[in-house]
Amino acid sequence: MKPVLIIEDDSFKANSLTEHIVYVVSDVSISIATNLADAVEMVNNNKYDLIILDMAIPSHPTVSGGGSPMSLLTGGLDILLELKELERDDPCIIVTQYPDIEICENFYPLSKAKEEIKKLLDCNVVTCIAYSEGSAEWKIAITEELKKI
Repeated sequence: MKPVLIIEDDSFKANSLTEHIVYVVSDVSISIATNLADAVEMVNNNKYDLIILDMAIPSHPTVSGGGSPMSLLTGGLDILLELKELERDDPCIIVTQYPDIEICENFYPLSKAKEEIKKLLDCNVVTCIAYSEGSAEWKIAITEELKKI
């Protein structure tokens, strides 16, 4: 069974990603992390054949009476840095609704973000995909990468 981790706080988007992955890959085990704290713990405790991550994720889970988690627009980069620190090369796909990604206070269009992340962070980001629920383009792009695992 191929382990896949989806790091996404939007349940609708996470469900869409999960449904598509299960449709494309028959022998898959999907785990979902909805915040940075849980994602870091999961990455530290498991190796994945693929990690799909959103760049903007909350810092920690919402706990009743515990205050609101801080939204981290570059939380996905923290996951990539964690993988680098662990000397891991789990392949990662960045899936975002934004047209560009902030890296070291500079914004890069999705078409160039993969190369910048590789150059600056030396992480195994295989592609950056624009997600739009009304579009099939993200499904096509993810399907191409899923066939490689």
